[in-house]
Amino acid sequence: MLQVLRRISCLATVLMPLAVLQAQPALVLSQLVWFDRMGMRLGAIGPLADHGNVELSPDGTRAAVAVTDRGPGTRDIWMYDATSGARVRFTEDAADENWLIWSPDGRRVVLNAFEAGRLELFEAPAESHDMRRLLLANADGKWPVSWSPDGRVVLFVSNARATGNDIWVLPLTGDQRPYPYLQTAASENWAAFSPDGKFVAFSATSGGEQPEVYVAPFPADDRRWRVSADGGTQARWRRDGREIYYVAPDRMLMVSTIETTASAVVLRDVVPLFRLSFPYGAYHAFDVTADGQRFLVNTLAVDPRGPATVARGTCCSSR
Repeated sequence: MLQVLRRISCLATVLMPLAVLQAQPALVLSQLVWFDRMGMRLGAIGPLADHGNVELSPDGTRAAVAVTDRGPGTRDIWMYDATSGARVRFTEDAADENWLIWSPDGRRVVLNAFEAGRLELFEAPAESHDMRRLLLANADGKWPVSWSPDGRVVLFVSNARATGNDIWVLPLTGDQRPYPYLQTAASENWAAFSPDGKFVAFSATSGGEQPEVYVAPFPADDRRWRVSADGGTQARWRRDGREIYYVAPDRMLMVSTIETTASAVVLRDVVPLFRLSFPYGAYHAFDVTADGQRFLVNTLAVDPRGPATVARGTCCSSR
């Protein structure tokens, strides 16, 4: 049965499709905006639209973005030029496609599709959705979140009635049978491979309602190291693996400096960068360039749930 995306606060811990948003005619508008580490606005790309998840290509030249089609109310994936903002539509069908990740070389993508009776993951060339290949179909909602650096497996979040959000591994070769990476009574979410593929950053409630960011080995064992100071989601790595970025409960973008060895993860520092303003907590609101110097942020412009907001200069106050 199709799971329903609840309208939630800025840092949701549960990912679900967009049926609630589809039923609401209110217009939410945001724009993709580049910021530096100080929160200074460097420029916007593309038009105002109802943007959802944001994912930069490995070379940083394109951004795959889930955008609502105001007619049917479903989302499709659009490809944005990360410099000019020129965009082309990647998917255009009746299904709701709201999450896409890139292969390490940027040549292929994995994306989801939700429709009545269809809850699926597909693989396709990055240039054409028409040649997609079915990877997985079952009754649970599923969202691809990270592709291993060696290209062999994909991490996806699945929402099951018994355990809520869990993190699964989908092999792309062999029998391609998925298996759990983290499957507990807690809500596990926002998984991201480290650049060397030896660790995974993720969020988990772990005995409380507030999610925290952790790092654990891949393949999984009993170890985990907490990264966030006071709550966090949406973790992303710098390309050299020395920093992890995440969003705190007050929408502050945080950076943690870490060191990883074969046996441990050492947290060196946690520093706030700047506050984000974004429309939805159930999507990646930002992505970061390989050097960690620029951030592409889905920045709220018009919110029918409150006073009109327009981003200027540094990123907007929390909502």
